[in-house]
Amino acid sequence: MTITLGEAIWASVKPIIKIYLIIATGIVLSRLALLSVETTRAISDVVLAVLLPCLAFNKIVGSLEARDAKTVGIVAISAVLVYATGLGAALIVSSLLPCPPEWKGGILAGGMFPNISDLPIAYLQTMDTFVFTEEEGARGIACAIIFLTTFLLCVFNLGGFRLIEHDFKYADVESQSITPSLEISPSYMKDEQRTRDSDRSTLTSVPELQEEESSQGSMYTLDTQRASLAPTHTRSSIAPTAISSLPSVSTFSTMTQSSVQAYGDDDDNYTNDGRSSNLSNCPSCLAAAAASRTSSSSFSSASGLRNRADSMNTLHSVRSIDQRTTMPIQGLPEMIYEYSNVDQFGKERRPSSASAFSTTTMYSEGTGSEYSMEEKTGKKLPIMDRIRSSRLTRMVTSDATVNKHDIDISGESVLPRMIIKIPGSHLLMFFLTNCLRPCSVAVFAGLFIAFMPWLKALFVTSNHTPYVGLAPDNQPVLSFIMDYTGYLGAASVPFGLLLLGATLGRLQISSLYPGFWKTATLLVFLKLCIMPIFGVLWCDRLVKAGWCTWEDDKMLLFVIAMTWGLPTMTTLIYFTASYTPADAEEHIQIDCTSFFIVLQYPLLIISLPFLVTYMLMVQLKV
Repeated sequence: MTITLGEAIWASVKPIIKIYLIIATGIVLSRLALLSVETTRAISDVVLAVLLPCLAFNKIVGSLEARDAKTVGIVAISAVLVYATGLGAALIVSSLLPCPPEWKGGILAGGMFPNISDLPIAYLQTMDTFVFTEEEGARGIACAIIFLTTFLLCVFNLGGFRLIEHDFKYADVESQSITPSLEISPSYMKDEQRTRDSDRSTLTSVPELQEEESSQGSMYTLDTQRASLAPTHTRSSIAPTAISSLPSVSTFSTMTQSSVQAYGDDDDNYTNDGRSSNLSNCPSCLAAAAASRTSSSSFSSASGLRNRADSMNTLHSVRSIDQRTTMPIQGLPEMIYEYSNVDQFGKERRPSSASAFSTTTMYSEGTGSEYSMEEKTGKKLPIMDRIRSSRLTRMVTSDATVNKHDIDISGESVLPRMIIKIPGSHLLMFFLTNCLRPCSVAVFAGLFIAFMPWLKALFVTSNHTPYVGLAPDNQPVLSFIMDYTGYLGAASVPFGLLLLGATLGRLQISSLYPGFWKTATLLVFLKLCIMPIFGVLWCDRLVKAGWCTWEDDKMLLFVIAMTWGLPTMTTLIYFTASYTPADAEEHIQIDCTSFFIVLQYPLLIISLPFLVTYMLMVQLKV
């Protein structure tokens, strides 16, 4: 098939139009609060844990064969060159031009890692109906997914996220004992006491409720207060400012013992050193939590735990549609609060009080040991509760949830103490643990099946697979797995681009380091305009060395060239937010990240279609 220059230009521009329309849709949905911060993260986790692995498995098994083993090696070498070139460009630019010291590692990660999943796959899915055949498009997607696997290995398994984490300097440990104070007006405290007295008198005046009131103390009062605050106080609307206005513990030292019991144990709400953790979203809950430090009583019965959980669930009684129509539009502060995994001292944030009552497993601060509700209740928790609350599940089913602490404690719960003392054992276990990410597992499983002809014949048939028995519909016996993964995987890229738009729509730039705009502009120019030249030269070198041919490996070469011209990974935003304390007064890192990423997408409209057009007309000669 031969196309004209005009057709090549249109084939290059049409995918970028589709991509930017989806991104714009995501921006609009975020401004309409249809894609809230919580929803965005939930969908992102679904894409990461289910949709993208399905797409990876389907395309690799369906498109690659045993003779394509060299493709994996070529992609791995090309990925190393892409990352090394971007890292070198970032090093040169950051050393010659102004760059804030607080973002030295962030700019290196921004130059090193491209957005290697959604954009190239979206391009290939659009072009496989005009320039390429459907089979060629699927093969190109498989190559792009192998690139994605190298990205996951470098960022997670090999600790590339440490470049971003290294930029953050937290408060000294000595200042942990200082409890932040907040001002609560005396009139508010009087209203609180008046409400409690009124509710208690109402309860005691009803004979049927006297027994319940005596057994549960002020549970009803606490529920009433929380319910009254629920329509106007949600985590997304006040959480970014809640921590900065925590009350002093001494302010509420006269709280009754029953209120302490209604709220819960001090273990659930305070760290071992006595400082308050990330608590509830209303002053009543904060007051009860502060007073609970003086209480040694706890709920040991199952009914007590259930009552506490029901009480805390009152905080979330606001319907999502009410939040969309009445709450302020969520922006960057809400995103930082949602993704932030550390407090001002760099310690891992504890679960909020509402979630702590339903969390079956908590993590003791500073160590890798775990203590569970099973020890308190004496009852074995359901297996799914134990799985979903484990550190491993949190790590492999969500992005931007790893830090240095995860490296330090890797293997402590499964390896003998003698092996743990061996230098490098933590690093090895951390590497192996991150191999359990669903996308990595799907890629490894897909490659294993694709390179075994007899095994692949159970899923798909091709000219290079042997004949095995077929199902009654004349399809391979396990073809239903391909149908399942193909059906789910098709939603991966649209959702990914929508989330990209929602994220870009929330980015805000409050202030910039003097002269940093020059640094960001030059690095963006190098990434999107100069690095693609190196990509084309590398493809030409692969052909001249005899590793590839333009006829047989055109999809591999096309994906390699396109990878050199991609913008920075969107995950950089999430990682930066995860290492930013929720109550931080300055956001130098997130400001630089926002400016650097937003700057790339206007230029990408020109640079990527130009690169694709050149590859189609000059190199591939389609």
